Amino acid sequence: MTYNIRVHIYVYLIEHGDLMNDADLVKEFRRGNRDAFSELVRKYSRPLTMMILKMVRDQEAAKDISQTVFLKAFEGLSRFMMVSSFKTWLYRIAMNAITDHLRKPTFASETEEIEQLPDTAQSPWEQLEKGLYVKHMREAIARLPEKQRLTIQLRIYEEMDYKEIARILGGTAAAARGNFFQATRTLRRTLEKYHENN
Repeated sequence: MTYNIRVHIYVYLIEHGDLMNDADLVKEFRRGNRDAFSELVRKYSRPLTMMILKMVRDQEAAKDISQTVFLKAFEGLSRFMMVSSFKTWLYRIAMNAITDHLRKPTFASETEEIEQLPDTAQSPWEQLEKGLYVKHMREAIARLPEKQRLTIQLRIYEEMDYKEIARILGGTAAAARGNFFQATRTLRRTLEKYHENN
């Protein structure tokens, strides 16, 4: 099958909504079809950027990190061994980029909040109380050891199972489960103290 025929088949599949899976797109990219990578970006750009935003809580930083992740993926895709899924490999790059960002001394403590409409069913006092609780919870998560923090964020925000978390962060599914258990236990104790003092 010549390159031109492959391109025509690819275009047909895209136009008719019968999309190639990630492995097919990676193979097509390696054959020289850069549109295949554009399709991977289209598929993962929004969920990846939202995941990054939930962790760094800064919209501009999230966009910058997302662009960096896709650039690194583009540069490294020819070396991707396909032992894991493309998604796992991409999210592993993202987690490394997030970790690097959060370790920077210039990382702002007063990060942007995701804009939400006020809950008019709540009184101003209830809204304030809820806001303080959420702030306390975020601070408690931020203080967790790195592996625990990333594990709980992937488990809760991305609804990943322990095997997938292990493939992204390294280690075993049992270790990921242990990190999640330790994190939730620490957070439970922290929040119990919060309730005792408020």
